[in-house]
Amino acid sequence: MEIERYSTTAIIIHWIMALLIIAMIGLGIYMVDLPKGSDERSWFFALHKSLGLTLALLAFFRLSWRLIRKPPALPSIVSATHQKLAKATHHLLYLMMFIQPVTGYISSSFSGYKTRFWGVPLPHWGWKNPDLNELFTEIHEISAICLSVLILLHIAGVFYHLHRKETEIFKRMWFK
Repeated sequence: MEIERYSTTAIIIHWIMALLIIAMIGLGIYMVDLPKGSDERSWFFALHKSLGLTLALLAFFRLSWRLIRKPPALPSIVSATHQKLAKATHHLLYLMMFIQPVTGYISSSFSGYKTRFWGVPLPHWGWKNPDLNELFTEIHEISAICLSVLILLHIAGVFYHLHRKETEIFKRMWFK
């Protein structure tokens, strides 16, 4: 049976984003406990912002690619219930991939610190407002938890299918 696979472009973007998102979650957890005002904290926040905006661009490209090139249909061995779960999880993953950078950027705009994208200053449309900064920081943190749970659910689905020896599902998103 021939496996209907994702395109090479989709596979590469998926795995780059997967690695970067996991790194961003770890980085986010690490950097928030660094002493405020320290050079180390500033450096990690700048890195986090640049990586986050890079992920936003990749997510936009990925979604555009997905709209242009339809993903392969799930094999018939996947039950209707699991297909619905997979579809819902993927939609929520995409939603979180956009909510994360947007809330981070908005939070930063109200922090009083300017955002740079790999050293290039971005428009600073906000003003220093601790209440709005805190609100969007909380949304950013809650959505990071939601994203983490969705990633774990996605990985659990992969292991479920591997355990059932349904390796063709995994091979659809793996390199040849």
